[in-house]
Formats: sequence, structure tokens, C-alpha cells
Amino acid sequence: MKKKIFVMFIVAMMVVSTIAFFIAPNEEQGKLNSISDALNLTPSGVTFALYLDVQEMRGTPLGELLTRAGAVQSYELYNAEITRMCTIVFEDGTWVEFHQTATRPRFRYVTTIDHQGYDILVREGGMGNVLTDPIIYGPTGNVKRVIGIIEGDATPARDELKILEKVREPVEFERVSIEDFAEVFYLGIHRLEDGKYQRTAIYQNPSETKATNLTQLAETAPSRGLVYNIRQEEEYSIVTVAGDFRTVINEPS
Repeated sequence: MKKKIFVMFIVAMMVVSTIAFFIAPNEEQGKLNSISDALNLTPSGVTFALYLDVQEMRGTPLGELLTRAGAVQSYELYNAEITRMCTIVFEDGTWVEFHQTATRPRFRYVTTIDHQGYDILVREGGMGNVLTDPIIYGPTGNVKRVIGIIEGDATPARDELKILEKVREPVEFERVSIEDFAEVFYLGIHRLEDGKYQRTAIYQNPSETKATNLTQLAETAPSRGLVYNIRQEEEYSIVTVAGDFRTVINEPS
């Protein structure tokens, strides 16, 4: 009798595991086209955000550099290729991520939490997923906070980061951060049709030291094979730099 009960338990576990492993596909895509899209779903208190169009960067020098640096989540997270992603870090050091995948995500989870009508799929280790578009991933507490933004319970970080109004999207690499040299700093990198790269840096109220440094870099740019453009719009200093990939990447920002 004990053996029969044990066999029935193993069969039941196999059925549950199979159901848990094959997750319904994320049908509608295209809602994670920029860092603005991610921050429109993000609670306030953001100190750092990094957006990557992984699919657009595939096979390019920038994509290879970021992959080697470990910036791109691995295939094993969903047993599916991640095509776009955004990592958000908050003032308290916690984080949340948004993902899109090329095929249906497949992963195991240990339990489900219902929160405001959304199923949070909790993995081993306490990380949670919600299979919205884009997919939400992170500590369950922050996943719940994102759901609150989706439901209109609070103001999203996008509304507070006015610097994004100066950004021309989409580009394949975007970063927003709080820095000592500016109230808010934005960095975007885009591959041009001729294979060269353009970097756009936007500084909200840059420090005097930073402003002086940017002017000096612009004056000496031709000697490094770079094309610089600096313009001022209200409290924003907008700097574009164009040139070969390595030169653009290594140029101080």
C-alpha cells in the first residue's frame, strides 16, 4: 500500500511539473521598444535603468561586447531567446527586469501568487514572473509594485524622468542613471547604416566641471576621428558623438 501511494505521488508530481514547465506564449509583442516603455511600467525611485534591444544588436560589435560583459540574461532563464530587456535598479538596491522572448517561455516554478488578478509564478529562490507583455521578472515584492503601476495605483517613473522627452527613440542601447556630475544622465548608442556608431549623452543640469570637460573633448575630437555636436536645451546639455565603434565606446562621457 505504501508503495502504491508513493508511485501515485511521483506520477502526480510529474504531471504538475509538466504543466508548470510549458507556459502559454506571450502573444502580443512590441511593447518593449525603448527604455521609456519600461519606465512607463516602473515604480518611482529609479537610480539606474539599462535597456537592450538584444535582437537588433545580434552579430554587431556592441552586441558581442555586452554579451561578453554578462549584460544579457541567459537563454536558460526562459529556455527561450530574449530579444529585448530592461534592468531597473531602485534607491534601496532592489531591482526588477522586463523581457521579451522570441518563442514561448518555458520554466519551472514552485507556486503561484494571485495579486490584483495577476498570477505571479514564483521560482525557486523567490524570484517571480508575470507573463504580461513585456514579461515581468524579479523579487516578488517589486513584481507586485509593477502590477500596481499597470493598474494605475501610482505614478510611473517615466513621468518623473523628464530627460526622456529629449530622447529620440528607438535605439538599441539606452541607459538612465543618477550621477554626481548631473541630476540625471542619459546615454544612448546606435549603429548607423555605414557601420559606424553614434552615441547620444544627455546631462540634466551638469556640473561646471563636466560642462568644461565636454567642451574640451569637443575641441580635440577631430584628432581622435570623432564628430562632436553639443547643444543646450533648457537645463539639458545634449552631446552626440559619431565615429568608429571602438573610438566611440572608449570616448569619455
